Amino acid sequence: MKQTEAIIAWTPVRWAELKPETAGQVAVLPAVEGATEAKRYMMRAGASSSALATLSEDARIARLFIDFQTLVVRDGIDPQVAHRAFLTIDEYRFRIAPDTEGAEFEDPPEED
Repeated sequence: MKQTEAIIAWTPVRWAELKPETAGQVAVLPAVEGATEAKRYMMRAGASSSALATLSEDARIARLFIDFQTLVVRDGIDPQVAHRAFLTIDEYRFRIAPDTEGAEFEDPPEED
């Protein structure tokens, strides 16, 4: 799914007392169908932000990786848990190191 169609929802580890059922978890949900599910989490980013659509493509990609860093570093989400969730976002899969599990090429190289 495209970044502009994805809601990134998570609950920081430190908020386990407030939302024990989702603490330390992240979900990437389709914006249209996932809005209700996203409310189970304390934090949201991605398509739930009206500002995302106004950004240039480069700025949106930067925002995606800033969101990833925020989840992991600030909010204590396990990096592999965040990585697996973010793999559902096309722009993430196409821009991570190509030898990373789950990476894809947007335009696959031609084979010899």
